Amino acid sequence: MSGPRDAARDEDRVRAVAFRLVVAGGGAAVAPERIAAALEPPVTDLGLADADDVLLAAVHWSHRRIARRFFDLTAGRFGLAALREGLTDLLPLDADRVDETVLELAMWHRARVSAKVAENNRREREDLRVIVRGVLADARDDGELVDGVDVDAVAACLLALIDGLSVHVLLYPDRMPAATAARTLTAELDRITRPAPPADDR
Repeated sequence: MSGPRDAARDEDRVRAVAFRLVVAGGGAAVAPERIAAALEPPVTDLGLADADDVLLAAVHWSHRRIARRFFDLTAGRFGLAALREGLTDLLPLDADRVDETVLELAMWHRARVSAKVAENNRREREDLRVIVRGVLADARDDGELVDGVDVDAVAACLLALIDGLSVHVLLYPDRMPAATAARTLTAELDRITRPAPPADDR
């Protein structure tokens, strides 16, 4: 008899396969039947009604992986140091993060026409915005930011910058290689960073 742990394990397997197949298809729609066919051992109840459910399962798996990396990278770091690590990790700088960006593009496309995907996209983006805004507020309160920084506006702009850079790295790598994207994000964070006081020569 299967229990909650088995059900959770099956759900994770379904989401992992959804991620793999959606990314392998470049973000194209994947029917639940293809997920079922790829699972061994099989899962009786996929919990997927249509291709949008498959996409959202893939997104859930991807975002959970990103969140785990974010908290691992920022452990023991605070303020702008944490933000630099966490935000840079969102850029498509290696194969895993390229796959994650491909999935994000697929979700944005479907969010234009699917209310279910759009609602999920807005909710998850708001969760990320709240995290970034909170870290910026901590940095401001600790005196790390230049005067006059609006943390709400900067949080929104940083996420928009990451989105734009990520798209350009994927579509125009000759003009926006990954290293240039990382330097561009660093420059924007440097712009809001309060300069260190001059060293005491005494």
